[in-house]
Amino acid sequence: MTKQVIITSDSAADLPQAMRAEIGLRTLPLHITSEERSGRDCVDIFPGELFEAFCERKSIPKTASPSPEEYRVFFEEFTRQGASVVHVSLNSKHSSCCQNAMLAAREAGGEIHVVDSLNFCASQGMLCVQADLLRGKGLVAAEIAEELIRLRGKVWGWYYMDALDFIAKSGRFPAVLALGAGLLSLHPAIYSDGSTGGFTIGRKYRGRSAQAAEAWLRDTARRFLEECDPALCLLVHTHDISPELREPMYRLAAELLPGVGRLEVGSEGCVGCVTVSHVGGGSFGLIGMAK
Repeated sequence: MTKQVIITSDSAADLPQAMRAEIGLRTLPLHITSEERSGRDCVDIFPGELFEAFCERKSIPKTASPSPEEYRVFFEEFTRQGASVVHVSLNSKHSSCCQNAMLAAREAGGEIHVVDSLNFCASQGMLCVQADLLRGKGLVAAEIAEELIRLRGKVWGWYYMDALDFIAKSGRFPAVLALGAGLLSLHPAIYSDGSTGGFTIGRKYRGRSAQAAEAWLRDTARRFLEECDPALCLLVHTHDISPELREPMYRLAAELLPGVGRLEVGSEGCVGCVTVSHVGGGSFGLIGMAK
């Protein structure tokens, strides 16, 4: 009898709650520290608190991976039931999550396969969706993990950044570029490259936030239709995007992507503390799988 395959990830894998439930994704929260408070991502501390602390006091949160022991306990919850585990980890180039998960997998009992997603945010979440699709085709855990390593370079993720002052203050982006973006009202697009684990800066959009975001979506949707499998497209945003901005973006996405089999729009709360800790607010993402 074939073992049940459980798909797991850490809380950096941003997906709409309905999709998480649909694929049965189990996640282990990262640790978040904001000013004097510490807790688990979206369990004890939530994205709105982090962005508010930055806006009011320029406070930058910190993230920390779960320990190997936390991963071991997490994995054994499933392996003790006789299931095998495929764990899709946060990009190893920017976190120790993958290393700690691999250490735990060697110590825990049962079959556990840790896959370095080389992605983050909804791009990492998209790889979890692909794991579910492979499971649905009858692949066993080892086969799913092997295929995910091949597929991670095909994850296609473009992100719109309204501003870079948060990233510049955190030291995660050149301050001079953030200063230039602010002075010139530039809003950059960033591509998450799952083949290298790195990021590429794309076009920089000018003007007010709403107009720049719309221009980004028009450009990115056109590229999606040219470059991606039309079966599934994810549109996500950070929690601070107001209904007055996000609702028109949802409608525009549906208009621009009529041939997409499934356009999944991230509800409020889709993007967690890990992403907000790195990019702040004012961000959208359009994610798919390259053909």
